[in-house]
Amino acid sequence: MQRLFEIMRFLAAGSIGVMLYYTLLYALTDLADVWYMLSAVIASVVNWTSNFMLQRFWTFGDRGTQGMHRQAGQYSLLVGGLFVGNLAFLYLLVEYARLWYLGAQAIVTVVLTVISYFVSRRIFATATACVPAVTNEDP
Repeated sequence: MQRLFEIMRFLAAGSIGVMLYYTLLYALTDLADVWYMLSAVIASVVNWTSNFMLQRFWTFGDRGTQGMHRQAGQYSLLVGGLFVGNLAFLYLLVEYARLWYLGAQAIVTVVLTVISYFVSRRIFATATACVPAVTNEDP
């Protein structure tokens, strides 16, 4: 049951990041008259940052600062890989499987979300596993 709640938190945190992305993309582009590509970059950075923090502290419960820089680096590699994977699989499904681009994107999103969950779980679990337990027992 705990795993189910973890998955639900993972999906909720990701949904918050997506909402932040689209809100910022729209607000910067249409309301602030920022070039859409720059808006997308800014929104992506905010999305990545919010996802990293929510996944680390809320979804996976890693509240310490031990290993945070390493986790941020690993998470950056994950995000980059997901970005490239998204483009590659979207292209393959649209061009070769002849799927509608939004349907193809939905399929790719589900697959990459599953991958992201398992890789994120491993990234954020390693910090607590690397910290030696402190006991008050004498040797």
